[in-house]
Amino acid sequence: MTTLCIDTATEYGTVVVARDDGTFTSARWRSQARHGENLFGHIESALADAGIGREALSLIGVNIGPGRFTSLRVGLGTAKGLAFGLGLPIVGVSSLAALARAIECDSDCIRVPVMNGYRGDVFAAAYLIDDATIEELAAPIFGRPEVVFGEIRERLGSRSVSVGGEGVRPHAELIESELGVRPGEKQMALQAPTPGAIAAEVRYRFRTVGPSDLDSLEPNYLRPSDAKLPERTHKPSGSS
Repeated sequence: MTTLCIDTATEYGTVVVARDDGTFTSARWRSQARHGENLFGHIESALADAGIGREALSLIGVNIGPGRFTSLRVGLGTAKGLAFGLGLPIVGVSSLAALARAIECDSDCIRVPVMNGYRGDVFAAAYLIDDATIEELAAPIFGRPEVVFGEIRERLGSRSVSVGGEGVRPHAELIESELGVRPGEKQMALQAPTPGAIAAEVRYRFRTVGPSDLDSLEPNYLRPSDAKLPERTHKPSGSS
């Protein structure tokens, strides 16, 4: 089975063409909300590096969030279009679970991925991952960093953790005080899931859960939209 994986949850876009033997080719780029302009070009580049065409694909995997609103829609729309056009199954995966797989630590260490939620907020979760399974110990949560890290600590107790993601560097001191781990440069440098981590999460979800429903698959924003309807002004009864 050859899988095309698409991740546009953050400003770091990634396309992976992965085979079951663990080998893959990939393309990664950085874009400030312009993934739609170059996504298909990177897909074709990754396929060309793999020496295959679209007709050789067996599965489409896509990151459904949380992440940037527009970027998630671009990635998911492209993935659904390819799955529909090629008649292939599709599987959606969590950006936090994929990011957790990229955090390096011992098998008994809890991995806490941290993503920017914008306006100072964060997305985070906690996972225990080994070669065969991934266990969600703290479900994805969004909010103020001190609240999010405090809730995760309450759920994990004194268990050792390792962190990673774009949200680590700006909140390194708070992470140390709340989670009891001092982030190193490697943890702070991990900005997005690695190609291997994305492919591994897609394969795992397809193997254990099966394909997603193409029609109902939607982004998991995990936070309210910045666009809000204006509040109506109610006049007092009898006023003109």
